[in-house]
Amino acid sequence: MTIATILSYLQAPVLAILLILYLNKKFQINSNKHLFQAFGLGLITVVSLFLFDLLAESLGYDQLKNLRRSGFYSFVIIGFGSQFGIFIVLRYYFLPLKSFNTPLDGVLYAMLISLGFSTLAVPLFDMGLFAKLLSPVFIYSLPMACLFFGIIMGFFIGMGKYRKNRLIDSLTGLGAASFFMGFYYFGFLTSEKTIMVLYGVGVFLIALLLMIKSTNIKPEKNAHP
Repeated sequence: MTIATILSYLQAPVLAILLILYLNKKFQINSNKHLFQAFGLGLITVVSLFLFDLLAESLGYDQLKNLRRSGFYSFVIIGFGSQFGIFIVLRYYFLPLKSFNTPLDGVLYAMLISLGFSTLAVPLFDMGLFAKLLSPVFIYSLPMACLFFGIIMGFFIGMGKYRKNRLIDSLTGLGAASFFMGFYYFGFLTSEKTIMVLYGVGVFLIALLLMIKSTNIKPEKNAHP
């Protein structure tokens, strides 16, 4: 195992620790219980992707013989399969919390859940557990990519609770995050470098804008995760 591989494996948990430390410095947090729970449950969400991949394998859809199969595998199995587990944890465990009031709360919880997911997803992808072993760049960039997808999903799910429109906003968050994750995987499958650069810039800007917008929405009650 090379040093680069070890660093790629450590990237997600280190980012999670740094995020928790930042939140403790930024906000007066009485307990880190929910923050650690978000990361811990994020580790379990990789099961969703694993089950979706098993289903694809049993149906023969993991044999990426043509563009249509590659698209289906990328967007449905990898995209939706990876984000579905994150969505379930965020939507049904953290959203009902009384301390969950604004899109920013959704963003922060989703970031930690996504980092938990990528902590296990990175070595699984690196070992070639899924349909095709992709380039090292995919492995190295996956934690940051999942972080951006988490921001997008968390913003919409948090917005749903803030403006009492949970169903539509939750499905929007799940759909958007699944699409971007699917496109991310599909781009590496097809090796379209120019498109991936433009895509990466676009996702970064979207995540940044949603993060900024979430910080400008004030909670009805002064509560933080």
